[in-house]
Amino acid sequence: MEKIKLAGKLKQKKYRAETGLFLAEGLRLCEVAAESSKIRFGFFTGDFSENPRAKSLIERLKKIAPLAEISPAAFSKISDTETPQGILLAVEQKKYSPSEVLKKSSVVVSDGIQDPGNVGTILRTAEAFDCGMILLEGSADIYNPKVVRSSMGAIFNLPTVQMTRKEFLSSPDFSGIEIFSTTLDKTSEIYFTRDFTKKSVFVFGNEANGISEEIAERTKKIFIPMTGKAESLNVAAAVAIIISEAARQKFC
Repeated sequence: MEKIKLAGKLKQKKYRAETGLFLAEGLRLCEVAAESSKIRFGFFTGDFSENPRAKSLIERLKKIAPLAEISPAAFSKISDTETPQGILLAVEQKKYSPSEVLKKSSVVVSDGIQDPGNVGTILRTAEAFDCGMILLEGSADIYNPKVVRSSMGAIFNLPTVQMTRKEFLSSPDFSGIEIFSTTLDKTSEIYFTRDFTKKSVFVFGNEANGISEEIAERTKKIFIPMTGKAESLNVAAAVAIIISEAARQKFC
């Protein structure tokens, strides 16, 4: 009963921060968690266990963490989805340092990106192109259930760190590394004209307000040229375009 109450509380950022835990829900996410993360406990429903793939997952999970069957009614109270699949795990948060994030070929920085779906999609894209990720203040909580789901499992393996803008700009870890921001002004250059063959850091701004002033004035500005009528790109799409170009330059 206490674990059920705790699982329900983990939908709130306050309790995720206090406990160092977050929720992974759904068959695919829990399969990835079972392979790469430390699981504290979990729950499943009887209907879920009837699927052969689900049954195999439950057998694996029972060997590594306490796992209990609960009623669909009890499960719906701790689930964060409208149509629960019937499997949910409490997973320990992994802690990384900036130096660990910088071991990746490139780094994506969220400068206050607030939409959980965007942040989760960016995590997924960053993992696909061997990037680490830094989230500055004002960004969506990386362990928000919607971020976790949108990441499609990337959150379990992608090195991430949360920092303030002041910490980011003053950190010696970034000394000598080129930092680019997606900002359109008179000094901005088309992104694919820049050299990304060395380790690079790419900063993407808040959906409504863009890059913060203190970041913009300390970085090299790049932009994505558009030929259509749209005023702007979704930030997750912009991330995909730029870090795929960085990967192309490095590896092709």
